[in-house]
Amino acid sequence: MTSRSKIAAAALGATAAAGAPAIAAATTYIVRPGDTLSEIAVRHGTSVQALVQANNLHDANVIRVGQLLQIPDSSAGLPGYTRGTADTESYTVRAGDGLFKIARAYGVDPTTLARANGIGVNAILHRGAVLQVPGRLARANALLTHTAQEVGVDPKVVRAVAWMESGWQQGVVSPTGAVGMMQVEPYTGDWVSRYLAGRPLDLHVAADNVLAGCLLIHHLLQLHDGDVNAALAAYYQGDSSIAKHGLYGDTKQYQSVVGALIHRE
Repeated sequence: MTSRSKIAAAALGATAAAGAPAIAAATTYIVRPGDTLSEIAVRHGTSVQALVQANNLHDANVIRVGQLLQIPDSSAGLPGYTRGTADTESYTVRAGDGLFKIARAYGVDPTTLARANGIGVNAILHRGAVLQVPGRLARANALLTHTAQEVGVDPKVVRAVAWMESGWQQGVVSPTGAVGMMQVEPYTGDWVSRYLAGRPLDLHVAADNVLAGCLLIHHLLQLHDGDVNAALAAYYQGDSSIAKHGLYGDTKQYQSVVGALIHRE
C-alpha cells in the first residue's frame, strides 16, 4: 500500500519537534433538521463526549432543531506526532457556493475561514477559486476516532495507520492507485464493500475511505487472533504475499514505524 519513500517521510514526520498546530473551530452551532450529535462532532473535529460535557446534555441521543450548542476546543486530543504538520486543506469553490455555506460544511467559524483567506465574510466567491480551510487535523482525528470506535477497532491503531499511509490527507493517491486517508486500493475497496460493508463505498469520500480501512483492519485482526503486528503486515503487504514470500524488509519497517506511532499517543 505504501512506498518506501512514504515510510521514510512518515518516520521523519513522526519525530518532528515543531510546536503544536493551531486548530480553528466554530465556537457555537445551531442544530439543523437531520443532525445527530455524532455527525456534529465529526464535522467540527471534536467528540460526542466533549459535546455532551460542554453542553450539559443528559442524553447524547436527544438534541432539538434550533438548539445552540457550544463547540469545545478541538485542539485537545491530537496525537503528538501531528505536530508541525500543515493544518489546512484546500477547497475549490463551486457554482452557488458562499463563504457561510462552506464554513458550515467544514465546521469552521466563517470569520476564521475568511481571515485565513484574506477576504471578508461577505465576499463574493468565484467558481474555481481555491480556499484554504483551517482545522484539517482535528476533523480528520475526529473522523478516524469515531469510525474506529463504531467498527470496534482501537482508534490508536487506525490513527497511526492513516498517518503512516497519508498523513491524514484524503486527497492522496499513490502510484499504484491507492486512495485517500487509509490508502485503500480500488480492488480492495470493492472487496470490502461487498463482503464487509454490505454497501458500495466511495473511496474518494473521506467517511467511506476511513470506514473501508477500519473494516479491513478489523477483519485482519480477526484473522490473526488480535495480533496487531500481524494485521499491520497484512494491511501493508497482503496475507497471500506474506505466505508466498515472507515479510519484505519494507513491511518490517512499516510495522516498526506504525507501532512506534501507536505507542507515542
